Amino acid sequence: MIFLGYDPGGIGNNGVALVDFGQSPPTAQTSTCDCVDEALAWFQGNTNTTPTAIGIDTFMSWATGPSGWRPMDMHLVQTYPVVHNSVFSSNSARGAMAVQGMALAMRIRQVWPDIQINETHPKVLYYALAGQQYAFGQPMVAWLLNQFVPPINIGIANDHEWDALISAWATWMGTTGQWNVDLMHGVPNLLLPAGAATYFWP
Repeated sequence: MIFLGYDPGGIGNNGVALVDFGQSPPTAQTSTCDCVDEALAWFQGNTNTTPTAIGIDTFMSWATGPSGWRPMDMHLVQTYPVVHNSVFSSNSARGAMAVQGMALAMRIRQVWPDIQINETHPKVLYYALAGQQYAFGQPMVAWLLNQFVPPINIGIANDHEWDALISAWATWMGTTGQWNVDLMHGVPNLLLPAGAATYFWP
């Protein structure tokens, strides 16, 4: 029951997380890397078994309509208007989210072909669950660590590691059926460059 999380970014800003939900409490670790290759090496170096799934803060599917807007992105904009500025069309997202996240997904499937891939959106997810806007600090860290059952106690150095950890946790919540909404399910005409993916939501 190894779950991974990844938050794409620039040099020193690629957040990675690994959680073993087979332990009680779950054991977790996070770090930051410089690039996709380093993130993949970190995942491989910290587990000797095939992970169940990975949550990635990226567009795991692409749409080919105006501005690349996907129905699930429009749903988040309409459902959470307070944080609508955190939701982008694929045409307006920065390269790390639009390219590096997908690149990691494609690379990790080369290593572990059967790994489940789940899209995440940490900023909107935090607002949806906590009712607070995203502002990294100790209150956000404490909130996230308390979502684990039983709670875990690890250091989280920055927002990139936080995003990676919540991505792993959200993927576990969906994979184990505790969340039963998949925003990707049934959406027509999506392109899936890295193969099948989910988008679990509470």
